Amino acid sequence: MQDTEQKLENLYAKLGKAYYEGGFEDPLPELLPLFDAITELKCSRGQTEEKAFCPKCGNELKEQAIFCGRCGCRIG
Repeated sequence: MQDTEQKLENLYAKLGKAYYEGGFEDPLPELLPLFDAITELKCSRGQTEEKAFCPKCGNELKEQAIFCGRCGCRIG
């Protein structure tokens, strides 16, 4: 039963993320505070994390990347 509950929670999270990232056109008014909170957290996270980008294609690199995942350019 606990496994089913965890699966449901994961599906709810995926649904919410897809809705948020889909541009959330005309969201329900009661969801607006959640959208604002998510946007604020994403913005603050981006300011505190040091991001690296591929010098060839501009793709955001994963931490400790040796090669770019998009174009294969050697990093460093």
